Amino acid sequence: MDLVYLLNTKLQPQNQEQSFRPICPRVLTRAQQILQQDRLNSQYIAEEWAAKKEAYTRQKIMMNKDKPEKDNFFARGPKNLGQVNWDEQGHRRAVMACLVQGVYAMERDRKYKRQNAMAHPWWESFGFVLHRKLIDVDDDSIMGAIYEYPPIMPSAPKHIIAFRGTHNLHDIKLDLKLIVHRFHRTSRHDIASKAVCEIIDKKGTNVWLAGHSLGASVATSVAKRLIRERGTYLETYLFNPPYPSIPIEKIQSERVKLMIRGALCLGKAILTKELGKSCMDKENLKALSKWVPWVFVNIEDYISMEYKGYFENRKKMENLGWGRIGRVSSTISFGHIIQPASGLDSDPTHLIPSARLSVNSSKSNCPIELSKLSHGIRQWWADGLHLEAQEFLYQDIHQIE
Repeated sequence: MDLVYLLNTKLQPQNQEQSFRPICPRVLTRAQQILQQDRLNSQYIAEEWAAKKEAYTRQKIMMNKDKPEKDNFFARGPKNLGQVNWDEQGHRRAVMACLVQGVYAMERDRKYKRQNAMAHPWWESFGFVLHRKLIDVDDDSIMGAIYEYPPIMPSAPKHIIAFRGTHNLHDIKLDLKLIVHRFHRTSRHDIASKAVCEIIDKKGTNVWLAGHSLGASVATSVAKRLIRERGTYLETYLFNPPYPSIPIEKIQSERVKLMIRGALCLGKAILTKELGKSCMDKENLKALSKWVPWVFVNIEDYISMEYKGYFENRKKMENLGWGRIGRVSSTISFGHIIQPASGLDSDPTHLIPSARLSVNSSKSNCPIELSKLSHGIRQWWADGLHLEAQEFLYQDIHQIE
């Protein structure tokens, strides 16, 4: 309704005898200003309310995604560990897995802005002190942590550096870098390498590495670099390390698996010869073969299960008289052959000459639960694990001339 008409109507005389007085222009201008201000105030209030509603909705969604019970050490941590015996392999495995879980918990504490942090019991319960958090500069997430162990014990580490696995979109991009063998060119690799070198320079070499999933690849890449550049060997624990390959291990027939792996080995050998690309040089191979990390995989985990076939196939190839072909195939991948021919730098992180392999054959009746547990970190401190452990030393299989 027009403002002039409205005001004039309100001020119409009560009867015909009363004279009509037109509205003063100054009053009309002031009335228009008040009405415009009311409209602006109403718009501001509506926008502010919408912004608060959106913020509340985001916070509610974030709270629904946050599952703090996952990081509750007293509910989800090891139940019967007690006093840590560093000479006991099972104790070392459980403690190292818990320290990796501590990194996951720290990142979730940061991401969900928890008022009551839940991460610290994962290392304080074993006598560790948080020395430093490792931050990824690309997404400001907590990618790892350096723990210090104050007690002086002959078989215990002085420092442990742990790396978490995939947790966000940026981590998925790093997973893709692993598949194409370009992880050594990422900032996460550089940050981890720098942190490990700094702690070694300041505190000595009594440092252990640990990682889960993507974090296991970080630990592997850093350990290899230290061996190549410094000749330094660190005790390393790899939980569910990714092995980029089709899941041949899921095939039931042992004969079919042997035929497929034999064909793949032969293909690698032929490509290597035709393209004139060799596998690891002898000096590098000799150095890496002396490093024997602890590798923990689950037989139902599609991401890491191929490590079992990778190591066992080397012995089978030797028994069949295909030792030379097995030697080439176990130290090179198809991507490592093709990419250098295309002018690209390649470094297959997953190839490990020697290892102490532990395979968890524990199963669950629920497929969804089995999928979560088979690649989860929690299984490695659980009671009643069905582990099959075997040591694979490269020197015992092939003579390095």
